[in-house]
Amino acid sequence: MSKGKKAVIIIAAIVVVLAVAAGIILMPRHGKTVADTWSPYDTYGGQKWIRTIEKQPGKDFKILQITDTQLYMLPGDNKKALELTKELVTEEKPDLVVLTGDNVSALFTDWLIDDVIDCMESLGVPWAPVFGNHDYEGRADKAKLAEIYEASKNCLFKSGPSGMDGMGNYIINLTRNNKPVYTLFMFDDGQFRVVDNNITDGGIGKNQIKWYEWAVKGIAEENGGNIVPNLAFMHVPVPEYKEQTDGFKAGMRQEDSCTAVNNDGFFTAFKNNGGTHIYAGHDHNNNFISEKDGVELNYMTKSSYNCYFSFKSLGATEITLDKNNNISEKILEF
Repeated sequence: MSKGKKAVIIIAAIVVVLAVAAGIILMPRHGKTVADTWSPYDTYGGQKWIRTIEKQPGKDFKILQITDTQLYMLPGDNKKALELTKELVTEEKPDLVVLTGDNVSALFTDWLIDDVIDCMESLGVPWAPVFGNHDYEGRADKAKLAEIYEASKNCLFKSGPSGMDGMGNYIINLTRNNKPVYTLFMFDDGQFRVVDNNITDGGIGKNQIKWYEWAVKGIAEENGGNIVPNLAFMHVPVPEYKEQTDGFKAGMRQEDSCTAVNNDGFFTAFKNNGGTHIYAGHDHNNNFISEKDGVELNYMTKSSYNCYFSFKSLGATEITLDKNNNISEKILEF
């Protein structure tokens, strides 16, 4: 066999090996959906996606909110982002850490989620993530990422009920003496929606609103008929954020709000059902705290140097529920 033919065979073999390796590396990772079925005719209570944290009497309950860390393909940047998260948790000593989406944003999302989990689990603090619009754009689908989250010891994430928009709609009840004093509703509103042939942010859909109203009513029935005040955590802000232009309690607006095009009415339902504060991320350069019709609309402070950012609004947001169940926020800066 001539040297030329040998070279061709060797090159062809290398190409085949590389193609097979690339196929294995890029192969989509699909998880098994384990969400419970749900209908508005169900009785509230006992569902796997209802979590509980007992609040210590006479003490404040602190929530540290991390958002839009967006780990991607540069290990050095990712390491810095996770180190900053560790520093914030170590300094503030929160009772709960909430990650409001876009925790990762690259092809190998399952590997990057492992990095997030390693960081959070090392801190020994309960933590609760929601999905953003970038978390599931890589090779791992939402069901796979949900599997990874649910396997983590201190992670409160649950896949949530099936038959509605998103994956990862779940509830955390903060209780005192086993009675709820505040409810945290965790929403997946990071999915996309096609409107007038354009791909847009999905927002909270009508079936999620129906589920929210059902849960508020069910929690009230277990609480002597009294509606329990509640918070909403999501990635994409509700459309009412667009109306907030000045008069902020804290923070700033440095870009337009990118919200769902269709408004399915979550803000009104929230306002009418004991909702007090909405927390969102998504728009990296906004971190204002404002109020509309008695409800606080809060942009969380971006928590890494990954992707686009403003040096004026980097860090995290701390939420404190005091012993009298009053809520206050503090913007933490890097």
